[in-house]
Amino acid sequence: MRIARLSTLSLSIATAAVVAGCSTVAPTPPSQSFTVFLAPTHWQALSRTATGVTGDITLSNAKLTFANQASISLEPIDQDTSTGQTLFRVTSRANPELLNGNLLCGDKRVDYLVVQSSDDVPGQSDLQLMAYYYPGPLQLSDLPLRDKDDINRQMCALYTYVGIDGKPMKAP
Repeated sequence: MRIARLSTLSLSIATAAVVAGCSTVAPTPPSQSFTVFLAPTHWQALSRTATGVTGDITLSNAKLTFANQASISLEPIDQDTSTGQTLFRVTSRANPELLNGNLLCGDKRVDYLVVQSSDDVPGQSDLQLMAYYYPGPLQLSDLPLRDKDDINRQMCALYTYVGIDGKPMKAP
């Protein structure tokens, strides 16, 4: 009799464990990794700012290379597919000299880049690149910045590009 009760109790515990494992509470997702640019993509400078500062660019998940071959290292950290935006952390702490002696973010180092694809929206550039001086953590949900007068956290440049050879990048 005692063995039957233990067996019944064991069966009840096992059943509860199985049911708990099938509950609607989702497990904690693993850390995300974003693959935005499977291969390096090439972009032609469109805006006057892009033409005078960066020139044409090549962009991959890990690196942004400028017309003069200077580059910065990147890590994608946040993405919003509904807007076509991807937030990259700049992992190299450089502010390289670009065309005509210009710097990407003026005298500030670049901490983050937001890359936005327009996905063939008529009248829009194919790609916008927004550079941010923002020490500390940043997510797309923090944008637009709430205190635009904060000199310690600011968007410092906006560049626009079109796809080379009429092949604009598609939003992820």
